[in-house]
This record gives sequence, structure tokens and C-alpha cells, in this order.
Amino acid sequence: MKIRSLPLIVISFFLLILQACMTAEKAFNHGNYELSIDMASKKLMSRPGDARHLQVLSNAFRLANERDMGYIRQWELSTEPTAWENIHRTYQSMSRRQDLVKRATASGMALSGVSLFDFKDYSVLIAESKDRAVVDLYEAAEQLLNSGDRMNARLAYDKLARVKALQSQFRETDRLLSMASESGKTRVLVQVRAADGLGMPVELEESLTQISLSNLNQGWVEFSQIQSMNQPVHYYLEVIYTRFDPGNPLTTKSKYTDKTQIQTGTKKRKLEDGTIIIEPVMQEVKADIQVWNQQKTATIQGKVQLSRADISGEVGNRGIFGQSVFKHEYGKATGDARALSNRSKVLIGLKPLAFPSDLSMLNQAANDFKQRMYEQIRSLRGQIQ
Repeated sequence: MKIRSLPLIVISFFLLILQACMTAEKAFNHGNYELSIDMASKKLMSRPGDARHLQVLSNAFRLANERDMGYIRQWELSTEPTAWENIHRTYQSMSRRQDLVKRATASGMALSGVSLFDFKDYSVLIAESKDRAVVDLYEAAEQLLNSGDRMNARLAYDKLARVKALQSQFRETDRLLSMASESGKTRVLVQVRAADGLGMPVELEESLTQISLSNLNQGWVEFSQIQSMNQPVHYYLEVIYTRFDPGNPLTTKSKYTDKTQIQTGTKKRKLEDGTIIIEPVMQEVKADIQVWNQQKTATIQGKVQLSRADISGEVGNRGIFGQSVFKHEYGKATGDARALSNRSKVLIGLKPLAFPSDLSMLNQAANDFKQRMYEQIRSLRGQIQ
């Protein structure tokens, strides 16, 4: 065990002890009424009619309700569009709390014949507050949408989604959700081209200019290579190719020598004590290996730059480098074949290969370029609002 992990273990140990020592009374005294209600209810379910826990539960239940009603009275005076949504949630919470207390005290109340709890019917309050919440959220979303602001449209979408969760069919919620979804999008027009004065290989033009954008469209940001007449553009993202180099075929030579010891026979040798032993007779053998190394490297260079549509100047700029490498080795050996290593045996069994065409090399380099391009676009995505 690492020493630095001991403090965490000690803290966890004391938290477990603290939780074990916590009682409904202590939770009540600390003002944690929800925990007090939960602990007292569990005790009463196992020990119905326990007077001490009934009293604690009664006090915690009363004060928790008084606290929540205080919140509700404040929200009723508020003009915030979320006020009635908060009231609705609070009534729901009070109803769930009451259901728990009812289950915990059902047997105890029957035994004592005395009720320590003021139970209410929350169904009407929950329904009414939900209706008010739906109206307020809906009308607030309408105002946000009418502002024509993109960020406000996103806020409107959030409010309309909450309307939908509260009441699935309310006025024109679905239509406004669709409108907010479209109005809240940040649209990025993607353009792919070669740098000024640089020709793009005709055979690769389609492959180089068509890029997949579906994986980039997340959240509120939408990338597209097609500009719609009815939708604004907020950012321009340009992928600019600055260099195409198919590479030159290159063959280089190198040489190395394999050496090893082999047994060519045996000989006898007499030791000092007169013992005769048989020893191997070893001989060094070697072979020279001539190696031809074929190599061709294609490169495509470029950059991706992001700029806002409403102001001049770049937001970000990233360089991109893609490449494709062809490598092949073959060899020829002279000398004693018994000296050859496993690698050498493989090399001399290979033959020279035809170099890939320029088009093939550039096509592979383009695939590497695009992969790196996506990485750079993702790094710029954080600067898009």
C-alpha cells in the first residue's frame, strides 16, 4: 500500500464512523431534516410505535414543511419565469416526503390512536403549480425566441424542453422547439481549396475537397460545405492545401557482414590427471550482404483557418502535414551461407518492387492529411460560440 493513500483511507474510515454514530435526533439538531426523517422512518418501520422516534419524526416533518412553505411564499412573489417550476418541484418533494412518513407511521398511529402529523392533499397544488410553471416557461421561451439572438434561442430551447417534460402537448411547444433548435445553431461554412497559384491534382480533386462533417456536428455547432440561402453563416472554416509532393523514388545501398562460429570437427586433449577429452574444432565463417533500400515519401501540406463571418481577422490557424511512405528492402549475399542470420535469409529471399505511382502515393497522403485535419478542426472547435 502506498503511504500517500493512507489519508484517504483514514478520512473514509472516520466518515463511516460519523455516519454510524449519526442518529435521527442528531440529524434533527443539525438542521438536516430530510436525513432525520429518513432515519426516523426506517427505525419506525422496524419498531412501530416507538415514541422517541415518532416525536423526532413529527418535529422534523413539521419544520421541513414550514421551511418549504417559506420558499414557496417567496417564489409566489417572484417574477422569475422559473418561480412556479420551483414551486411545483417543491410540492412534489413535500408529497413524496409525506408518503414516506405515512408508510413509516401507519402501524404506530394505529397502536397509539394519536396523530402527530398534519397531512395534506397535495394533488391539487401540484397540478395547479404545474400549469402555472408550464405557462411561465412557455411565455419566457417565446420572448427569448422573439429577440432573434442565437444564445437566447438556446435558452428558449432549454425552457421549452422543460415545458415538454411537464406537459407533452402544450400549445405550439413542438414547433417552437424546432424553431429554437434551428435559431440556436452556430453555422460554420467549410471551404476546401488549394492555395493561390497552386494547382490541385485533377485526379484527386474530388477526394481532396469532399470531407465528412457528420462527426463534427455536436451540440449547437453545425458544419456544412453548402450554404443555405435562408440560413446565416457565423464562421468560415477554410482548409487550404499549400503543397503537393508525390516524392521521388530513391534506392540506397548498404552493406554488412554476418559472422558466426561453426564446428568443423573434433580433437582429443589430455588433461593433467591423464583424462582424455574430446573437444569441438570451431571455425569462423562469414558472409557479406549487400542491401538495397527502396523508399518514396509523398507529402501534402496545408492549413485550416477559422474566421468569424461578422468581423475581419482570423480566430485560429493550424498547420497540417500528411504523408505516405513506401519502404522496401532486398539483398544479395556472397560468402559462406552458413553464416547468414535469420534477417539476412529473409532479405536475400526478397526481390525489388516497382515504386508506387505518384497518384497512389498522393492518395494515401491525402488520407493521412484528412485525419490530421479533423484533429485540428476539433482543436479549433472550442473557439466557436
